Amino acid sequence: MASHLISVARRVSGLLLCLLPYGAAQALIDISPKILEMKDEQAVVQVINTGDTPEFVDVALFEIDNPGVPIDEEQLIPLGISKDPYLYAAPFKLSLGPRQQKTVQLTALKPPGREKVYRLAVIPQQRASVSGTQDNVMLVSLGFNGLVRQLPIKQVATWQHRCQASGLLLEANGTVRVEFSELKLDGQAMDDFNVYPGTPRQMVGNTLSGKAQDKSFSLQCSK
Repeated sequence: MASHLISVARRVSGLLLCLLPYGAAQALIDISPKILEMKDEQAVVQVINTGDTPEFVDVALFEIDNPGVPIDEEQLIPLGISKDPYLYAAPFKLSLGPRQQKTVQLTALKPPGREKVYRLAVIPQQRASVSGTQDNVMLVSLGFNGLVRQLPIKQVATWQHRCQASGLLLEANGTVRVEFSELKLDGQAMDDFNVYPGTPRQMVGNTLSGKAQDKSFSLQCSK
């Protein structure tokens, strides 16, 4: 249900963006850092208005249920509907003057047993007049999604592979993600990726070589 709600929200946001008139000013919102590791109970993210006009910003935190997949395939769960959240972000709304920055504070409610990954969505709003009315409407403008990694107390990056009929299956069997780089699948170069505990990665191929956590490896499955 949560992933369905997020899918609908994305489609609506895309429609609103398409409805913005050509040449309309877009919010220039940035965040720092863009990737945050939560190792302690609290951390902060700076939200920055790099533009010359005031902006109103909504802040939302979503847990990624299947981390490591392409961003357009992520299944996002709003923490607002979670009965047992591990992380909290505040405030939910910000008003930023030109060139102003403000702080969003992240608070860990409890440590996870294995790494949890989140999207911190910072969504600027714009007011625009609709032709033929005297009312203003709020249009969603371009937002920014930062990545938040909430790490367990004990961090172990280990992995294993399985040979299946469809190819190789990579699994992180430790408590944090495993970074794969300099990869070749059946002799063809491919992009780096991460494999997270609980989210295996299927490889459609029989041989894979490269580095995992900067250590070289080579795998081969029988056809």
